[in-house]
Amino acid sequence: MVSAGHHGGRTAPAPAERYGETLFVRDTPERRRLELLQEVFDPHSVRTLERVGVQPGTRCLEIGAGGGSLARWLCGRAAPAAVVATDLDISLLDTVRADNLLPMVHDVTRDDFPAGSFDLVHARFVLNHLPERDRVLERITEWLRPGGVLVVESFSWFPLDSSPDARYRKALLRWGDLLRDTIGTDSRWARNYPSALARLGLRDLGARTVTEHLRGGTALAGFWELTVDMSKQQLIDRGYLTPREYEDFTALMRDPDFWDLAPALTQAWGRK
Repeated sequence: MVSAGHHGGRTAPAPAERYGETLFVRDTPERRRLELLQEVFDPHSVRTLERVGVQPGTRCLEIGAGGGSLARWLCGRAAPAAVVATDLDISLLDTVRADNLLPMVHDVTRDDFPAGSFDLVHARFVLNHLPERDRVLERITEWLRPGGVLVVESFSWFPLDSSPDARYRKALLRWGDLLRDTIGTDSRWARNYPSALARLGLRDLGARTVTEHLRGGTALAGFWELTVDMSKQQLIDRGYLTPREYEDFTALMRDPDFWDLAPALTQAWGRK
């Protein structure tokens, strides 16, 4: 189920394509974007994974492994147990050197694992991009053994709504609308993560939301500049932004005098 967006509250159309077809394609700019993503967000993810506990022998599943930085970290903590790292494209995992890493091309919406396969399942920036996110979350929970822990992370859009800078606010909100209309992303769904986990019967629930200040010229600003830039042609050609509005946003992301709140990172976890 996709939330209503910013076009007068109308219902979003059915997604036109799947993640990775024309958006989030693994080209050279996407590699750099993933490097910045890891630099900015890995410390938050590692803090939460340390909190829930990853011990030697923990059987781990990393969904949407991307550039492989968290899979590498999990391999170091969970050895000698295997860490299964999945994605639609696992080419970037070739650089991860770990004997207990098992890379796997896997579509979380279609491909399965046996029930009770893992002690820890982690998914970052995956579920909010899937129209069938609630069903996928339920399937993922089935892959946990009793006592296993699920950790999920996604962006929450709410800091953008109150931004005093109309250029920044509009560019990211309209980019979110493009993703919603194209692949079914819901950038507001994650704020209810703990409730979703509770409905699936998970216990020992926890949640944390990180709201960081974004300053132009920093790694965080660079991440968001590249993230929006990957959709530049669609944003302009389909009327979500004018060329001038796009250029204004890019200039803000490079201006060290620009400060505002970035989209929040919402994390939640629970035990089966």
